[in-house]
Amino acid sequence: MNWLSYFIWVIAFVLGVIVAYFVPESTLPLNAKFIFIGFWGAALGALLVSILSKKDPDRTDPFNFPKPETELIPIVPKKEEPFSVVKESVVEQKKTASPIIDSLVFPTEAWNQFCKKVLKNRPFYETIDSLASCLPQMFQNASGILYMYSGQQTELHKIIRFGKNVIGDDEIAPGECASFHIGDIVVTDFSNELLSPGCTHLHHRPRGFSFCAPLEASEDHFGILTLQVDELPSGETAEFWKLKLSVVTATLGLYIANQNMNLKFQEHSIRDTLTGVFNRRYMEESLQREVASANRHHTPIGVIMIYPDQINTIMEARGRHAVEQLLWELGQRIPKYIRTEDIPCRYENETFCIILPGADLFITQDRAEKIRREIEGLEIAYGNILLSTTLSIGIATMPQNANTAQGLIGDGLTALQSAINDGQNRVAVAAMEYR
Repeated sequence: MNWLSYFIWVIAFVLGVIVAYFVPESTLPLNAKFIFIGFWGAALGALLVSILSKKDPDRTDPFNFPKPETELIPIVPKKEEPFSVVKESVVEQKKTASPIIDSLVFPTEAWNQFCKKVLKNRPFYETIDSLASCLPQMFQNASGILYMYSGQQTELHKIIRFGKNVIGDDEIAPGECASFHIGDIVVTDFSNELLSPGCTHLHHRPRGFSFCAPLEASEDHFGILTLQVDELPSGETAEFWKLKLSVVTATLGLYIANQNMNLKFQEHSIRDTLTGVFNRRYMEESLQREVASANRHHTPIGVIMIYPDQINTIMEARGRHAVEQLLWELGQRIPKYIRTEDIPCRYENETFCIILPGADLFITQDRAEKIRREIEGLEIAYGNILLSTTLSIGIATMPQNANTAQGLIGDGLTALQSAINDGQNRVAVAAMEYR
């Protein structure tokens, strides 16, 4: 069987599985999904057989009967030759060809087991165990590591390791892998220094070929899958491995995204996905609630608007992932510099907002200055470099500036713009004008 046709069938089958996976169960029940997948596989198989049969003429047709290229192995045994001799000759021919054929066969049984775990949305450990048994069969003679985030965006931790060789540390920084910078699979040919993309985490065994693929879905980054092989199997190419790797990471990325979906829905209702602080919807609801309470009890409210000054510089020099790393770090740090009752939020893009119930101008300004001083001296590890930034901060208070939620945010943003225009790394207070 033509290995390329077989592999295309596998890819088409997987795409059908993925389509069935994303159809809501309200539209297509789980049992119907399995029936669909069965029919899909059968239809693809029939198509494959039809294509291959056209390439292999019917041997029952005397006009299409192919002439043997050699007379050493006759199709019909001669009378003087025992049948056993012919049979042994055919077996020897198959043995000679099998190493190349076997190296190109896609491990359908192991891959199907993994896809079943994905389709049924089985627990993470079950699916990862299935993947761990599948990868050595898909990438023969290779060693590899699956890295994923573990609670922090600063380090990637080993989830599974396979193969006989150690190719990387158990923990690496995202900045050490070039695939994170370009957002695509990176192939390194260690025999050609000009083709090295800069994956510094592959220092344990810099020989042969390496493959690094980002594990992601939508705009979420989960980790990387990295492989190393001293020599590609006979008949296989780097492009073929890159294609197989893309199928694996795409399938695994969708699975992880779905696993996290319920938890994210719960968290996303009030939390920002990147920074961990409260999101804008929660901020607006909280500020409306606090303003109503303050109007009833005649108590003050402070609002702090924060913008990192070096965002554009970091974006141009290091890319979006470095910016996300900085924002994540700010989301972890800022809550440490405010009171328990204060509400830290991500307003939009790179702008943060802090609501301070019961805080007058003095308390609000004091908190803002503390945050500015603490972040000014902060250095964040990103690969082999350090990220740093200063903060421009604008503050507004109730009742000095406004007595509505919209007014407080508007005055805070105006003060923030003043801090940026006046030289950055400073706290600006909104003009005291009552609305």
